[in-house]
Amino acid sequence: MAKIARFSVMSLKGGVGKSTLAYYLAKELSKRYNVLLVDRDYNNTIGKIYGLETGLLNVLGDGVEGKFYDNIGKLRVLSLVSFSPSSLPSLGDFARAYSNFLEGVDVMITDNPPGFDEIMAMEFKGYYEVMGEVHCSSVVVTTPGVSLSLTLSHLNDIVKTLVSRVPQISFARLLALVVNMVKGNLNIEIPGINVIQIPFYKELLFRSFVDSSIRPDLGSMIRLMEERIKQIRSGGYLSAIS
Repeated sequence: MAKIARFSVMSLKGGVGKSTLAYYLAKELSKRYNVLLVDRDYNNTIGKIYGLETGLLNVLGDGVEGKFYDNIGKLRVLSLVSFSPSSLPSLGDFARAYSNFLEGVDVMITDNPPGFDEIMAMEFKGYYEVMGEVHCSSVVVTTPGVSLSLTLSHLNDIVKTLVSRVPQISFARLLALVVNMVKGNLNIEIPGINVIQIPFYKELLFRSFVDSSIRPDLGSMIRLMEERIKQIRSGGYLSAIS
C-alpha cells in the first residue's frame, strides 16, 4: 500500500471540541484526498453523526452486529468502539480486518479519547502490521483556563508516552497545539510548536456542529497538515521523535 499521512487529534481533557475539529478537518481534506476518519472515542460522537451503530472492535471482540463503517465520496468513516469491549481480538485478527479500510487511503485522521488507552495502542500496532510502518503527527486540542494549564504542563510528555506505548512508531511529532473557544486573544508562544487559536462560537457550543451555520476558519491548520502530507509522501519523515 502507498504511504498514508496519519494525524491524531488528541486531548488530555474531554469537552474541548476535539471531535468537532477532527470532523471539520476530515471534511475539508476529503475535497482533495481520500480520507479515512477513524472514531476511537468511546463517546462515538463522529460515528453517531454518520449513523454508525457499533465499532469494529465490538464486532470482532464481542460478536455484536451493526453498521460501523460508511463511505461518502472521498471520505471514509470507521468507528472502532461504541462501548468498551469485554475482550479485545488478537492483533492478527484486528490487522486483517483493518487492512480492508486502509486500501487507497491518502490521509488518515483519528479522533481519540482523552489520554492513552489500550484501544489506541491496538490501532497503532494493527496499522503497523498492515503497513509495515507507523507514524504519528499529533494535533492536541485544549481550551483556555484549567484545560490549557493542564495541557501545557504535560505537553512534552505526550509524544514520549505514545512512543513508550507503541515502540513500533518511527516518527512522532506534535504538529500543533489548538486552543479552542478563545475569547479575545491569548498570548501563547511555545518554541518549535505551532499554536493555533480558534475563537469562541456560541452557536457551535449550543448546537450540533453538524447543523451549525458556523464553520470555524481552519485554514492555518489545513496548511500545516498539507505540508506534512507532502513530506510523508516524499518519504521525508523516516525517523524523528520530538
